[in-house]
Amino acid sequence: MVECCDVFLDSFFVARQPVFDSEKNIWGYELLFRNSEGTNVADVGDEDAATSQVIADGFGLIQDDIEEGQRLLVNFPRNMLLEGAADFLPPEVCVVEILEHVQPEPDVLESLEGLKDRGYVLALDDYIGQEGFEPFIELADIVKVDCLDLSPEELTNVVGNLKQLGVKLLAEKVEDNEMFRRCQELGFDLFQGFFFSRPEIVPGKKVSTSNLNRMQLLSSISGDDFDVDDLTEAINSDVSVSYRLLKFMNSPTFGLPNEINSIKQAITLIGYRKLAGWLRMILLSDMSSGPTGNELAFLSIKRAKFLELVCLEVKHCPLSSESMFMLGLFSLLDVLLGRPMEELMKELPVEKELMLALVGKQNKVSLYLDLVKCLEKAEWDNLGSLIMGNNLSSLAVARSHLAAMQWANEVVLMGREN
Repeated sequence: MVECCDVFLDSFFVARQPVFDSEKNIWGYELLFRNSEGTNVADVGDEDAATSQVIADGFGLIQDDIEEGQRLLVNFPRNMLLEGAADFLPPEVCVVEILEHVQPEPDVLESLEGLKDRGYVLALDDYIGQEGFEPFIELADIVKVDCLDLSPEELTNVVGNLKQLGVKLLAEKVEDNEMFRRCQELGFDLFQGFFFSRPEIVPGKKVSTSNLNRMQLLSSISGDDFDVDDLTEAINSDVSVSYRLLKFMNSPTFGLPNEINSIKQAITLIGYRKLAGWLRMILLSDMSSGPTGNELAFLSIKRAKFLELVCLEVKHCPLSSESMFMLGLFSLLDVLLGRPMEELMKELPVEKELMLALVGKQNKVSLYLDLVKCLEKAEWDNLGSLIMGNNLSSLAVARSHLAAMQWANEVVLMGREN
């Protein structure tokens, strides 16, 4: 894991958005950054400086956490293309994304041709069929089509025209499973958006036996009352959870001075609250399966840590930091299990304000969930409004989110180890 300097933490909001292939495997990620230094408004200020910061810090930060063969898309404004900034990044990983307001002028096209000659993959951003971009399309390996900005008929026409040119098509802003399936049928190769984090409820679907056991364990550690022997027995009855919990607790990330050899020893030495927090995280991660499940686990764990850290930064947090951690951790439970959140909340005895926020009711707690969703989607204007309207510190939000991303990366990577 690359250490991130304090200047970077203090200066930038960062979003990491997954890009999937048609089988919902993760093809790569787009990195999106926004300057936050010295203002409560998420104002980019200088997009050249933003891209420079991505190159200097952000790319290296994320690159160590991706799997072999995955790609990272980075936005390049006109000046950065002309100055050869992409040469600082490895062509086997970096995809140079041409922003939609860059014009196909001779000097820009010459720079792009040079990048192609040096082995870089080029992507054209936010294409909706506008005229004049033909020179870019001829050079581009990937064309990103904005699905939200086109009617179904327009989308079909744009795709038909592009497929004749032999470019790889990336559907962006795919916000639900219905749109994902439509884009699949149209022949898109890659998909970007938050369709994978929207619940797709199947009537009559039952939770698997293993996930039912995990739900029961989650329920048993959602309150303050517990019995050490009962909790130990419950954890030990699930071999997978026991193994993963012990592995986490004996890892450098957990930071214990002595080796933990049993669940009962862990409860005694660590204490119930800390153990319960880690156990919730492991149980939720264990419920996920496949590439989208892994991404959901990452988002859940990152949200949990972010909300915990932000709670520690504000003067009047509506819940304890432990409850804020739980809010983030459970925020995608309906997607992971394919059941309505209202039903799941009946099985988990959580605080009323936390429960209301999880089922979509607006209250003082839901504000923080809105905050992390804006960060994930790179909705910078909405983020700035939330920060200013609630007297939050933009620097504290930026620091907390990036620290949570680093922490979640470490935890998820550790969970993948055999």
